[in-house]
Amino acid sequence: MGDISLIISYFGAAIGIFIACALGVPVPEEITMLWAGILVSARDIPLGHAVFSSWAGLLASDSTLYLLGRYFGRQVFRLPLLRTVLTESRVKWAESHIRCNGPLVCFIGRFLPGLRIVIFTTSGALGLKPHVFIAIDTLAAVITVSLWISLGNWMGSNIIDASRYGGEIGLISIPIALLIVMI
Repeated sequence: MGDISLIISYFGAAIGIFIACALGVPVPEEITMLWAGILVSARDIPLGHAVFSSWAGLLASDSTLYLLGRYFGRQVFRLPLLRTVLTESRVKWAESHIRCNGPLVCFIGRFLPGLRIVIFTTSGALGLKPHVFIAIDTLAAVITVSLWISLGNWMGSNIIDASRYGGEIGLISIPIALLIVMI
């Protein structure tokens, strides 16, 4: 039962963190996915659950931004929670690029943490079709999740090995250091 509760709590935490990130909490989504990879390498959560949780969290956060723009239209740029991020210059930049090539800008926007909020919200406000946004964002999220969880898994494996070797080195080094100090 403990494994199930850990998986459920990770799933809920991942989605909550991703949505909080979308709304401006300064915690990079990438850190959450790296941590998921580390948890996979430590065998605390299965790979499939880490991937699905991260993917669902990214789509939920990106869709939240898109839907805020879609629902509020241009008024979204004046919402208290977002107006510090959605500055006039950023919105103008996003508008000019989205009008020229919206799907490509949304795809690239998934990989630009500083501009993600602006691009996705502006895409919704400008009326980019929902099915186009979801298709492009899903493709970009698959790449993002695969990259960061794989990197976290690799890091986790190396961290686990490094800590094990560090312990072994300590077992050897401490007696040698004590012997040198005594001499």
